[in-house]
Amino acid sequence: MADEENKDLEKVFSDRNETLRSFYNTAALELSEDEKDSLTPILNSLKDDIARYREIEKIAEGGEKRITLVHDHRLDRRIAMARSVRNKGSQDLEQFLREARLTANLAHPNIMPVYNMGLDPDGEPFFSMELIPGDSLKTIVRKLRDGDADYRRDYPLDTLLNIYLKICDAIAYAHSRGVLHLDIKPDNIRVGKFGEVLVCDWGLARVINDEDHDLSDDSALLDGDILNDMTLSGTLKGTPGFMAPEQTQAYGDKKQHTDIYALGALLYMLLTYKLPVEGESANKVIQNTREGKIISMRRRNPDFHTPQSLNAVTMKALALKPDDRYEDVGDLRHEISRYLSGHPTKAESAGWITKASLLLRRHNRVSFLLIFFLLLLAFVVSVNLLAISKEKSEAVAARTTAEENFQLYRNEQQVAAALGQELGQAVSFTVRSRDFVNAPSMIHLLETGLDENIDTVKRQNLYEQKGILHFVLEEFHAANECFNTAGKSKRIGQLRVLSQKYAKIKPIDKSRLSDNQLAELFSEAKTANQMTLFYLYYHHMRRRPASASPEEYIKLAGAVLDKLNYTRRSKKNPLKLFKTKNGLLLNLSRTNYSVFSMNIIGVYRRNVLAPFKLATLDISDAKLGNLAELRGMRLNELRMAGVKVDAPRQLPRQLESLKLKKVFLTISDYPKETIAELTQKMVVVDSKTGRKVPTPNLPADAESPESAAP
Repeated sequence: MADEENKDLEKVFSDRNETLRSFYNTAALELSEDEKDSLTPILNSLKDDIARYREIEKIAEGGEKRITLVHDHRLDRRIAMARSVRNKGSQDLEQFLREARLTANLAHPNIMPVYNMGLDPDGEPFFSMELIPGDSLKTIVRKLRDGDADYRRDYPLDTLLNIYLKICDAIAYAHSRGVLHLDIKPDNIRVGKFGEVLVCDWGLARVINDEDHDLSDDSALLDGDILNDMTLSGTLKGTPGFMAPEQTQAYGDKKQHTDIYALGALLYMLLTYKLPVEGESANKVIQNTREGKIISMRRRNPDFHTPQSLNAVTMKALALKPDDRYEDVGDLRHEISRYLSGHPTKAESAGWITKASLLLRRHNRVSFLLIFFLLLLAFVVSVNLLAISKEKSEAVAARTTAEENFQLYRNEQQVAAALGQELGQAVSFTVRSRDFVNAPSMIHLLETGLDENIDTVKRQNLYEQKGILHFVLEEFHAANECFNTAGKSKRIGQLRVLSQKYAKIKPIDKSRLSDNQLAELFSEAKTANQMTLFYLYYHHMRRRPASASPEEYIKLAGAVLDKLNYTRRSKKNPLKLFKTKNGLLLNLSRTNYSVFSMNIIGVYRRNVLAPFKLATLDISDAKLGNLAELRGMRLNELRMAGVKVDAPRQLPRQLESLKLKKVFLTISDYPKETIAELTQKMVVVDSKTGRKVPTPNLPADAESPESAAP
């Protein structure tokens, strides 16, 4: 028995010994080659022969560069890659690479960093740079100008000015390296979602090797002989509106003051959302820039008040003479910092009142306590003075109280009599008035007059007038009650009939007629006062829902045009709308319509066609002699073949007010000077040949005010 137990123990010990030997067997635990490779994935990726960059999609393309989104295989991240668009020769490629090398040598948190430069497998040069999500400053300004609520919330003035400070930091650093940007504009500035601000597109930058230029200890001037594009010498490059006066001259002396002018134009746009100079063409903008015709910021944007201190800073930076501008970008930046910190700027030459006001704002808590203490002191002193004078005044007050009360009674009687007389005059004026714009208020005034004791004739007139007011508001039941109370009258003869009919069609006064129902009413109103119908139309359109479609309005527009032009054309030939790829088109060619607007007292003019929001209007061979009838419309295209206006030389100004992009007309009907002026403002097509009239050539180096530089 004991032998069996010993054998079992020996077997257990032997099994454990084998287990321990296998556990410490290091040869069996050695890693395979695949397992070793899996431990160094980054190192292995550098050994792969896979192409480093994989293109994903195109981001943007301009006159100089094409930007694409690519994936960097080695760093495993997405970046932006630029390739040259102009690659006709080595000079074009060299200029493209100059921009890359110059930008790479400007290492600053607010300048777009360049990661790499080289040739792709096809031998095409490229350079890669940081991919910044977000918007360009141009997009932000456009959204603010359009009133976008989200952008107004995210980009108040203080936020825009802090973005501006970062832009100044970037340009100041570039100047410290002897580099001028020469194309500062909102389109070349990227703003990220987390406070990133990057100045981009240094394609027009120029290195200035100034012997007096101060450098920091760890920097050196860049080599202008290599990085400057000598082919640009003597040419005009930049963006009109942001170019300094000296930059608009082919051989103008370009220094740091040139960039300071562009920063002033950028600040002007951040404050007003518009350019500091304007003109019908790029040449006109350049000419106004050279002459220093900067538009006043208050006149440019009267909707809101721009701080005077920022006005002064902006105008100093936009001075015509370079020496009158800020000495360097640091001075300009310091001015903005002073404004943000609540100090007066040097440019505004603030008086003591402004300085005191800003001092109180900076120390508002102390100011509040001081003002509170002064008010409390004044209160205590006043209470004591009142207590002292109270006893003295009681005796005098008791003696004069009776006399004052009697005089007050007499005054109240006189005021009541005067008010009654004025009320009667107001009611009489309302009866005589034919201006029904403020119909609800006039109804209330007439109801007040009807409560007075007046004679029968005046009461009848009041009820007639009140009934007409209800009629123009489409309150036909109330109008019927007033007409019935007024009795028979030639003045309201047909209005009574129409009120009775449409009270049945529209049982509830607070509701409104449909457009088609109002069109029928216009057609039936043969003898009714035309101005009354116009007021009816005016109040109807005020209550018309914004969601109503143009198709619902077509019949009403035809009925109103018939009434304006004393015709019944739309009964036989209803107006028709056509949907095109560019928007709605209305064809009024060969019609006898010559009036499209109604003059309403108190409202001025209402254009009947404006609610359509047309893209194209065709009035070819129509009897329209004055295009002022189209005022109030916004069109992309106007077709007016065979139409001769009464004042041909006024044609460009009248068409420009319509915001047109294209006009079709018979050019032989107008003077050559008029046609030439039109081609400067829009596309002009000769209706006989169907060909576009050539635009007079602009200088090749000039651009439109909103376009970017090549």
